[in-house]
Amino acid sequence: MKTQLLKGVALASLVAVMSSPLYAQTADTQSTEPGGQEAGYGVGAALASIFYIPAKVTYAGLGLLTGGLGYVLTGGRADVANNIIYPAVRGNYVVTPSHLKGTDPIYFVGPAPDAPQPETIAAAPATPRR
Repeated sequence: MKTQLLKGVALASLVAVMSSPLYAQTADTQSTEPGGQEAGYGVGAALASIFYIPAKVTYAGLGLLTGGLGYVLTGGRADVANNIIYPAVRGNYVVTPSHLKGTDPIYFVGPAPDAPQPETIAAAPATPRR
């Protein structure tokens, strides 16, 4: 059983590694910025991510714990838990060069869950009662 699991993990890793160059080659390589500036944004994003990722993961983990506690304390109300959990786990986990350039916003706290749509009850065809 353990060897089958290891074989599966190895196969999944091989597929991930082999398919990543395919996506890298299809990326848009047209850049209007000099190479040094682009490299600077990349290094800056990597350094910012060193501090940002642990903070975001800690925040998301605490949000999960708080959401679970809210679920238990409210007697199983999922809406309370979702209103705590969704903003905590959504958002960006990595800082990218486009975040540093200002073209994409960084979302530390994600959006709230979508409001549930009221269920529409299909009207049954009127049948005359006798």
